[in-house]
Amino acid sequence: MQTNMTTLRPFVALALTASAHATSQATVQIPANTTIPATVRIDITHNTFGSSNDTEARNHSLSGPMHITMNPNSPPWANIGQDSMNLTLGPALYNFQFFCFPFIGCQNLNVNLSSVVITMTAPATAPLSGTGNYAMSNVPVNLNAVYSTTGIDTGSYQIDQAANVTISGRLTQTAGVAKIDQFSLGSLIFDVPAASLPANVASIRLTITPNLSQVALTGPWSVIPSPDFNGDGLVNGLDLGILLSAWGSAQGDINGDGLTDGADLGLVLGAWTG
Repeated sequence: MQTNMTTLRPFVALALTASAHATSQATVQIPANTTIPATVRIDITHNTFGSSNDTEARNHSLSGPMHITMNPNSPPWANIGQDSMNLTLGPALYNFQFFCFPFIGCQNLNVNLSSVVITMTAPATAPLSGTGNYAMSNVPVNLNAVYSTTGIDTGSYQIDQAANVTISGRLTQTAGVAKIDQFSLGSLIFDVPAASLPANVASIRLTITPNLSQVALTGPWSVIPSPDFNGDGLVNGLDLGILLSAWGSAQGDINGDGLTDGADLGLVLGAWTG
């Protein structure tokens, strides 16, 4: 057995060196104390008075990380993947007016928006242009909004629903630090559940549009060795054999701890394509 393992060592080294399927990764963060402008539009349909809408603008704090991957394993990158995002818009108080009639005036609705949390629920990928720009369409996210109202309606509410957004930006890097700027999430749309609607109101829609164009997310990037050791586009028994042949050495290390062990085996099995 020792002879076989020794014989396989050069092949293992060659396979790991030749693999073109390694990727780069980075966790990019929004700088502390970041504030962005946002607009909120509310569309209300009343059973008696018909439809009305109003749009107001406020500033919100913004925080949260995103995890991205890049291919190939070093710049210039050709593709970007985004597999997690957890962004939080902080509180703001909005004042809306609806159903404005001559001599009667308008109906006021004050919305105290405590937070909006935008969480990515499935990964997305996109090609990078020569300048690093990209766009991802129909990215699935979960929107969680907590708010209270006074005026024509008084109550406390929470919306937790799925939505699709368009994510775009520009990816660059300098001295090992990845940077995403020119960032955009498009508009975030909430439909208030029927059970939460005030009496005689048929529908309420909130459209939140954050302006992220001046935000730059940054973080150090590093190379992720791929469990596809032989570079054939599959993770299967051939890759498992290479991993086992490198067991106890650094040659099959995937998770970056300097040792080929059970943690790396778990990553191979987790990426298994058969």
